[in-house]
Amino acid sequence: MTEHPGLHRTHDRRALPGTAPPGAPHRRSLATAVRASVALMLAVAAVLAGVGAFTGIARASSAIATPARAWTAPSTAPADAHRTVARQQPAPDPATVVQTYFQAVNDRDFVSAWALGGRQHIAGTSYDAFVATFNTVSKYDVTIESVQGNKVTVQLDASLTNRTHRHYAGTYTVEDGVIVAADIRPT
Repeated sequence: MTEHPGLHRTHDRRALPGTAPPGAPHRRSLATAVRASVALMLAVAAVLAGVGAFTGIARASSAIATPARAWTAPSTAPADAHRTVARQQPAPDPATVVQTYFQAVNDRDFVSAWALGGRQHIAGTSYDAFVATFNTVSKYDVTIESVQGNKVTVQLDASLTNRTHRHYAGTYTVEDGVIVAADIRPT
């Protein structure tokens, strides 16, 4: 059998230079492993402490863990003075909401169309009934005539699956980025 440099047979009981014989404890590697484990635990603790300090968790937990402190006067700052408040996004332009609604319908993304106003302006119908209203329509072309406050006046050209067209006109009322009412009639 040919010996390969750097490889030894496992049944060979002779120790290789620099290694312990089989079955002997590996003191050097055990000590190194312990040091590495301790270093890893300290690194994890440091990271967690840093995250806790960043998020305020360390202050709250250290206040609980420390013995009672001398009484201090209450702060005059409001309790939520250090909280950051997320800025509210302004509601989208009503005309953009109407255009997005019809783009979702044209893309057959009825879940988005339902969320943008399908459930509000077709009162009393289910999602399935809402989707069924578009069975014969292949595409809507929307023309925004005007926007007055939250009312959007539109002209609609519905291309039907039988290659004919139907025309509609009317208004959509938009509140907080959602169509809440529709007054659309055939022309």
